[in-house]
Amino acid sequence: MMRRMSGDRWFDPLLGFAARAHARRQYHTFLRAAANAVRTQERSLKAKIERNADSAFGREHGFADIRSYADFASRVPIRTYEELAPWVERVLAGEESALLGGGQRVLMFAMTSGTTDRPKHVPITSAFVREYRRGWNAFGFKAMLDHPDAFLRPILQVVSPMDEHRTQAGVPCGSISGLLARTQKRLVLRYYVTPWETGGIPDAQSRYYSIMRFALPRDVGWIVTASPATPVKLARTASIHAENLIRDIRDGTLRPPGEIPNHVYQSLVARLSPDPTTARRLSALVERHGELLPRHYWALSFLANWTGGTLGLHLRDFPQYFGDTPVRDIGLLATEGRVSIPLEDGTPAGVLDATGSFFEFIDAEADACDPGAVHRCHELVMDHEYRVVLTTSAGFYRYDIGDRVRLRGYLGEAPIVEFLHRGAHVSSVTG
Repeated sequence: MMRRMSGDRWFDPLLGFAARAHARRQYHTFLRAAANAVRTQERSLKAKIERNADSAFGREHGFADIRSYADFASRVPIRTYEELAPWVERVLAGEESALLGGGQRVLMFAMTSGTTDRPKHVPITSAFVREYRRGWNAFGFKAMLDHPDAFLRPILQVVSPMDEHRTQAGVPCGSISGLLARTQKRLVLRYYVTPWETGGIPDAQSRYYSIMRFALPRDVGWIVTASPATPVKLARTASIHAENLIRDIRDGTLRPPGEIPNHVYQSLVARLSPDPTTARRLSALVERHGELLPRHYWALSFLANWTGGTLGLHLRDFPQYFGDTPVRDIGLLATEGRVSIPLEDGTPAGVLDATGSFFEFIDAEADACDPGAVHRCHELVMDHEYRVVLTTSAGFYRYDIGDRVRLRGYLGEAPIVEFLHRGAHVSSVTG
């Protein structure tokens, strides 16, 4: 098992102290927002309405005259993506002012599978990215505070490309995880073991192989993915191709089992150098255990991925590869926005991310047109099921995302919700 590298430099203890202090401050900020979730949510809604009052959508729905939540709810009907699609199509065609106010720019369109034969496109703005990243930070800070051995250790994160294709106006369309990876702060990027370019490898086996080629030599502290199937696939890939990976690490090369686009390959190999010491250590592990598994070569602090619904079935494979490493659910997180942030291991239930989107909840089986079935975050009933409605900085207003949740309790004024399933008992197996 790899020994910790933190502490080799004289300033690591000071850096670690500063990191933990920063994490505690940010987590306390999250707790204050949860304690005052109603006021926090009102501020979130007000900012989104004011920011987009001069959009075509805002003018049509009288945003300039909205002074309260009641005004907002009376002017803007709850819509599905299919009902919002005509507005989104206008933004895709280059008319950003259809949904967004002046001074805003669409950085990309995040794509997600929908209930139709066409993918959903979500306009991603700087304000949306700030909120999305803030939710991830709150999640990560709390997880590391609970697992302090993870501080200042490398992170294995799997991302997808942000530019699978482009609109006619040249705006990239793809995964928001790719955008977040490309725009991460340098200080944080130094702890990510896998270059974002690996997400652009079409062949799955070559992509997993390349990820593990960069990850195996590092002292990985935690792995964050969406689906729990992904870390299992990474572990299996490294086990199957152990001999080749060790040789690549020794020689400073990258020889995957399939094709890699040349521009991606050149970018990746430029980062590699021979590491015979690590190669010998990994070879010794294979000789000792007869195989090469993460529980042999990494001292992981925790794993972060979805655990709820049918995805929990993949967790039964975790002990074989990761031993008794704790698992932290990453929360109800969609391309359209983050809903919840789990604060404990072993549960998919999480606290509402009150500083991000503005949230409403519809009684699970009710019609969205029934105002009596629509509730704000502080009006939910224990163990009842609801559909989640989002108003976001991506220009989606009162959007029925289709996710169903159950109330498990409250932290301050913020509900603790557990994801049940998407839509009419449909869930994406791969995330």
